[in-house]
Amino acid sequence: MLSSCEEGPGGTGGITGLVMAREYDLYGNIFAEYPAGEQRVFLVFGQDSVIGEETRTHFSGRYQFDFLRKGHYSIYAYSYCSTCPGLQEVSLSEVEINKSGELVQAPVIYIRAQ
Repeated sequence: MLSSCEEGPGGTGGITGLVMAREYDLYGNIFAEYPAGEQRVFLVFGQDSVIGEETRTHFSGRYQFDFLRKGHYSIYAYSYCSTCPGLQEVSLSEVEINKSGELVQAPVIYIRAQ
């Protein structure tokens, strides 16, 4: 259930997470998985249709968004897709900050490496 809070900047909460890249063989089997360093990560506030914030991952694949209010957030990164328009698709994760000062760990975002 989504909260009725006003998501966005100006709070004391935060979101931290990890982006992992996967490489696949010709048969669709994963043959390599590693942290996706310098990957762009986007944050959307609540039900907004525009990007609220953007950051890049550390070489360890980790990212963090700070100073957020309580509410629902969508986090995404672009993943390579050989059959998609623009050769990319969205890999999405969603989280809820339930109280002020809370640092939420987002589910791992997996992207397909080119």
